[in-house]
Amino acid sequence: MFGAAATVEKFELELADALLDCMFKRHNSESSKGLCAYLSCETLREVDTSRIIAEVLKMSDAGYTVYTCAYRPFSNQELDMQIKKSLYVPRVEDKNSHMRMLKISTINDLVANSMNILEPSPIDAAQNAREDVMLANQPVDLLLLPGLAFDRQGRRLGRGGGYYDVFLKKYEELANQRKWKQPLRVALAYSVQILEENVIPMSPTDIPVDALVTANGVIAISSSARERL
Repeated sequence: MFGAAATVEKFELELADALLDCMFKRHNSESSKGLCAYLSCETLREVDTSRIIAEVLKMSDAGYTVYTCAYRPFSNQELDMQIKKSLYVPRVEDKNSHMRMLKISTINDLVANSMNILEPSPIDAAQNAREDVMLANQPVDLLLLPGLAFDRQGRRLGRGGGYYDVFLKKYEELANQRKWKQPLRVALAYSVQILEENVIPMSPTDIPVDALVTANGVIAISSSARERL
């Protein structure tokens, strides 16, 4: 039992490290400074994002963070980069696939909903409405997505609610309207979650991912991911 837990712990450290490597490489050139990330739920057996969220929030200053990596020593290049990012996390508003991504700056901005899943409170400590990523003045450059299963063609199997697909479509339209570069859609995956091609059903409303991040590294799927990762 403890051996299995240690294996999962080691895997998730390696996976978080792979994602951080991915993000540092992506920022070799100037880019936007926003990240949307899901908050993992152990009950749903999602890949744990708590370490990644903690790193993004580390050394936070008024909603911006200095992006650091606690899992391995810094390279000189990374020490020079110290990327500031805004972090947006999901809040489900209703059962009609309506989900917002709201900005947080501390883990204390999160509250448990009726299903005991953490999500941002709509109002911050100063009683101001939290910034919605759809109303932000700057784009995000990375969308970190959950899923039950994936394949190397970019198909993602969600839980059937359509919340992420609806949000992704709306953000894609917003980016087009504002002439922003489309963010990369990246999923975290255990190896057992990556299935053979054409096994996962795909509907016209399903939005594919651009890349998968595993403990062994990044699997770039789309041409955009291959150019930017």
